[in-house]
Amino acid sequence: MNTTNPARKTYSLLTHPSPTLRLALLLCLCLLAALSACQPEKIFTPPRAATETASAAAAPPPTPAPPLLPSPAPTGTPDSPQAAATHPTITIWINETSPAHIALMKQIAGQFSESYPIHVDVVHVAPKLLPEFLNTAVLSDTLPDLILHPIDYTVGWYEDGILDGQAAQAVLQELGAETFDAEALDLLRDPQTDVLTALPSDGWKQLLVYRADWYAARSLPPPVDYTSIISDAQAIYNADDLISGVVVPTESDLLSTQQVFEQFATANGCQLIDGKGEVTIMEPTCVEAFDFYRDLINRFSPSDVQTDTSARNAYLEGRTGLIMSSPALLPILAGLDPAVTPTCAECTSGDYLAGSSGFVTSLRGGGTAAVSSSYSQITVLGITTRANRAAAETFAAYWFTQAYLPWLGLESERKVPLRLGTVDEPMMFADAWLTLPIAGSDHTLLDFYPATLVDDLRQGIAQANRWGFRQGQGALISHMTVERVMPIVLQEMLSGYFNSEQTALEAYKRTVALIPDYAYHLPTPTPSPTP
Repeated sequence: MNTTNPARKTYSLLTHPSPTLRLALLLCLCLLAALSACQPEKIFTPPRAATETASAAAAPPPTPAPPLLPSPAPTGTPDSPQAAATHPTITIWINETSPAHIALMKQIAGQFSESYPIHVDVVHVAPKLLPEFLNTAVLSDTLPDLILHPIDYTVGWYEDGILDGQAAQAVLQELGAETFDAEALDLLRDPQTDVLTALPSDGWKQLLVYRADWYAARSLPPPVDYTSIISDAQAIYNADDLISGVVVPTESDLLSTQQVFEQFATANGCQLIDGKGEVTIMEPTCVEAFDFYRDLINRFSPSDVQTDTSARNAYLEGRTGLIMSSPALLPILAGLDPAVTPTCAECTSGDYLAGSSGFVTSLRGGGTAAVSSSYSQITVLGITTRANRAAAETFAAYWFTQAYLPWLGLESERKVPLRLGTVDEPMMFADAWLTLPIAGSDHTLLDFYPATLVDDLRQGIAQANRWGFRQGQGALISHMTVERVMPIVLQEMLSGYFNSEQTALEAYKRTVALIPDYAYHLPTPTPSPTP
């Protein structure tokens, strides 16, 4: 009987390998050495390099080549290689991952380094990955110097000691507070200290996009409130022809799932939390919003989970009458993106949908507290508390001057400037935005869309009725965004786990769980049947 110990046999193979095994091990070691030699140095200094690798997984379809930056003014004698080695290096995380944005940021960083003795290391991170990699950076003490990120994270990061408000304030003082959108600055102030947490870069308004030609053929009113949205969706829905009345993202891991619902909710007067810090998501106005959302999606939308991409495709293919989207959709409707083209039966010309679509930015609810409400997203530039402060402030000032128009010019439809101009030219950037080409073409938005729509898109970005910010609860919004509280509970409701009242209670409990020492009692819910 064979009594050889398997572990001993393995040990023997490793310590006394056969000639064949020796050759295999040698080949593996050579291969590993070759691969290591080919990798950039930053791959071994996590998490900055790790984010650069991970961002590729979330990269969108190819976008047009970025506009060229003007050459900087001469700055004296070029530095010698020895002097360059002593120049400080700063790292900036950018929440854009497309090839065009990567190319543009390489150009911006290079031209900045030609003007200033500072090297810039750019790392591109998809927005949904930012919290994970930021946590890693905090634990490993490798925070970047600057982070371009959605406003949803800003106040929470400031309160957690990640963002340096004094550095942001110094840049604001240098550039002139009067040159920025005043309401955008207010959204970014710490409610306790009134210190500016970061600088508003740009933003966009959410659009409700509908087939105006279908609506006209059926004599339907524009979808501007709960009543018209439901009745229009019902009139267009045709299960036999696979035509949906509405398609919006419902995936539990997507921020856009909450963005859609949040606009529906605030339009009905539903707020997540009040200025005292009491969570109000169980108020009747919110239960009505959950009712409306559940009824609309379950009756007139496809039965499976939807994403931004599936909603967009359904509209381009003529399979739905209404979607909600960022303005990134506008060049696509105009037929300017060769990778994503309209294919509806009526789309005989590339820009057919641009002229046959209607657009709504402000909605009203259906209850007695209904108001006109819009939703917007703001991109923010923050300086971290671990930054080389002087170098980071220099780059931030450069961002809002020499680099600003080139940045806005890439996918300009979703980058409305929140620095309006300069001290000498107060509307320089706001006016220039109107003339920026879209999708790498020679066209502007005004070539395809009414001036009233374009003007609406660039006005009131920071006036949108976002949950939590005006109530001084931006930190709570940061934590809820990381945890995906609302997208998850919304998907659970649509899947049949809860009715509207139970969904409101679940949203309440999960929100309160994120508030340390919550001061209010849990309300007693009214019993309701399982749906």
